Amino acid sequence: MLKRRQFMAVGAAAAGAAGLAWAGKAVLDRPGPAVTTSGTAGDFPRTLAETAPAGGGPVRPDMRFDHVAVRLAEGTQPSARIGFVDEAGETSWQPVHFGDHGRDDVASGPAAVVAVPEGAVGYEVRADGAEPAAVAFNTRDGDGVSSEGPATGTLRASEQSSQAEGSSLRFLTRAGWGADESLRFDDEGNDLWPAEFFPVQTITVHHTAMAVGDDPAAAVRAVYQLHAVEQAWGDIGYHLLIDPEGTVYEGRHSGEDRIPVFDGPPDGTGARAVTAGHVAQMNSGNVGVCLLGDFTDAQPTQAAQDSLVQVLSVLCMYTGVNPTDDVNYVNPGNDMTITVQGVSRHRDWLETECPGNTFAENFDAVRDRVAEIVGQG
Repeated sequence: MLKRRQFMAVGAAAAGAAGLAWAGKAVLDRPGPAVTTSGTAGDFPRTLAETAPAGGGPVRPDMRFDHVAVRLAEGTQPSARIGFVDEAGETSWQPVHFGDHGRDDVASGPAAVVAVPEGAVGYEVRADGAEPAAVAFNTRDGDGVSSEGPATGTLRASEQSSQAEGSSLRFLTRAGWGADESLRFDDEGNDLWPAEFFPVQTITVHHTAMAVGDDPAAAVRAVYQLHAVEQAWGDIGYHLLIDPEGTVYEGRHSGEDRIPVFDGPPDGTGARAVTAGHVAQMNSGNVGVCLLGDFTDAQPTQAAQDSLVQVLSVLCMYTGVNPTDDVNYVNPGNDMTITVQGVSRHRDWLETECPGNTFAENFDAVRDRVAEIVGQG
């Protein structure tokens, strides 16, 4: 049984979190990396959404649907079931896996997005003692949204760096997976989630807790729709996402310099990441990496695990985070604090199943691989 780590509010004077940097390591002094880009993103379908009518009971959307978002009121026990109805009227039920995600500055109730199985024509959501809100998504058939910019990017250390070999990170840009950037703004053009940047203290791993179909980018767009629109955050809550084939996706918007995650070229201790929304109340200085898939009863694919190891290794090299050291994390925005390892699981922060029971039990192997690569094994 995993023991929940306790956290508490402390004064700002405690914000000097020691033990984050690798003193004496060349990675702290090396020149910063640069980003190269390629390809043209093109057009992607706008995500369509249809809200379930009040009153509960089975729902048959008027459109084809491939994901369903489920939300519960703030303070509600995160427990619900969703049943998918096929053409014969048969309903297959499954639990909804909620994650304790959220912006630090916005109250959020339990929320999740669920992939729709093949052949489903309707759905029903039930939650004991709560009135769930449900929205069906169609990520494939909407009008085209022009995604301006390159489709892919590579974050790479400079050639003069002692850590240059093996420290590059290739990713699909927001334009490359079809992010509808209009969702980040209100009707007056105001940014719904203005970027704030803080030195990186820790890195946290998640899973989406949903099946992934033949178009992983559609799954990313579904998560984006849940976070940005249904939860009214204005953007996706993860910094980076990884699909079963190992493809890396740029998440939370971090500026117009085409550098993902950071406010500029990261160069070791002091590298500043944009605040996202992946660990409720403890996001600033905490980089969130999410695997697409449900790892409650299964391991991620080997390709996904290998990509995760590469991503975590690069992030550790670029930020100075030691993957195995205990870190006295302090949120510089609200003074919440907790002790976790430099690379940790979502469940190490809060009471949640994320990143899935099966993967969580084997997570040490991933962290050990990262430590070996970055010279801390």
